Amino acid sequence: MSRSRRHSHRRKKKSFIRRFVHEIKKSFRKLSSNFSNKPKEYRPYLGPAKEESEISGFGESEFAQDEIKTSKHRSSHHRRKPRRKGNFISNTIKKYRRKWKTDTTKRKKKKHKQKIKKKHKLEYKKRARINLIRKLFPEYKKSKHRPFTDVPDDETGEIKKTHQKGYFIYTVNSVALYIIAYLLIYLTYQLTVLIVSSRWNLDSVLFYYDLAFNDYSPLWSRFNIIMVTISGPLICLLMGILFLKVFANKPKVKGFMKLFILWIAMHGFNLFLGAFASGVSFDKGFGYVPAWLYFNVFWQIFVSLLFLFILGLIGYYSVPKFLDTSNSAYRVRKQNRVKFLFYQVIIPWFIGGLIIFLVKVPNNMPYDTGNLITMMFCVIPVLFNTRAKPNINFKGERKPTRINWIYIVIFVILLSTYRVSLNSGLHIKLDYNFNISLDIKRY
Repeated sequence: MSRSRRHSHRRKKKSFIRRFVHEIKKSFRKLSSNFSNKPKEYRPYLGPAKEESEISGFGESEFAQDEIKTSKHRSSHHRRKPRRKGNFISNTIKKYRRKWKTDTTKRKKKKHKQKIKKKHKLEYKKRARINLIRKLFPEYKKSKHRPFTDVPDDETGEIKKTHQKGYFIYTVNSVALYIIAYLLIYLTYQLTVLIVSSRWNLDSVLFYYDLAFNDYSPLWSRFNIIMVTISGPLICLLMGILFLKVFANKPKVKGFMKLFILWIAMHGFNLFLGAFASGVSFDKGFGYVPAWLYFNVFWQIFVSLLFLFILGLIGYYSVPKFLDTSNSAYRVRKQNRVKFLFYQVIIPWFIGGLIIFLVKVPNNMPYDTGNLITMMFCVIPVLFNTRAKPNINFKGERKPTRINWIYIVIFVILLSTYRVSLNSGLHIKLDYNFNISLDIKRY
């Protein structure tokens, strides 16, 4: 019989409602059989059962023995399925749940197939459009850089020089973004401390190197010291989490913008986790919090080491995001990743930290210098994560690496404004009152 005819003669499955009605009928039949008034059939006792040899003596001939033998080899009927455990309602719920799961999986597979088909259609249309334009303009969207295998030996040296030049361009752009991100986070830190301190009428002056307070004021207390000094690092921690987990994971954020967001996140984490270690070391800034919470030396050192370890883990696991900031697939290959990260992350940290240190000369505070050094625990572990891969798929066409002059101009303007405007100090006094009044009139 052909497959089509077999399918036509196959027994159709009952629907869920028909099965439900059938089960109810069966249960009612069982109940009626249990409570029926029919008399039981009376069977008299005829003695013990006899063996086969005795039966053959009573006129049962060879035919009876053959019947017994053949009955053993006869194909047995289809066995009934064992009765399921549980109540009828629980079994129906399980069936419905199983059916619902299978339906959801089928739906998901169907959606996934439709999505893949749509993606392939868009890629096919794009490729067809590019091929059509290439008939008129043959060099349209073609990579200018050929692989070294297709290039003669005389030209390989020149191509390597261009690649090396590209690494230096990455470093220049990254240094500018590193310093812009530092100034943004540092000023947020200091302004938060300034606003919180004004709640207790504590005057402060913001300089380019520090936020100066009157340490001998009688308005200081244990509670407001803790609240003022913890407010800045806490805001930086929240900014670090927000930028690393929310903004850096958006698919539209790419290239230099993603690198800028990552530097903001790293500075934010450093000014909480690293600032605790440098504050404990120099008894300044965030270090006042454990001192006024009466932490002993052991716990101060233990928490500092723990925070530095967490800072290292953040840097280690942020490598895929740093690899996404590349413009070409060549630089994020396994053999080129360490070199790319060295020029994109390590050198900008060193040069950027040195520029910030020189800007604050001659009034460098040990606490701020310590914060620049603790950034090392976040940056250096980047080189050891060799198994990391970029999250995005790089296309075949390579984007040109150029110096982004907009970021360079912003970096120069911000740094010079920061140094000149805060040289003589910025005194901000905030007075705010919250009054809530209720007028209740009876009529």
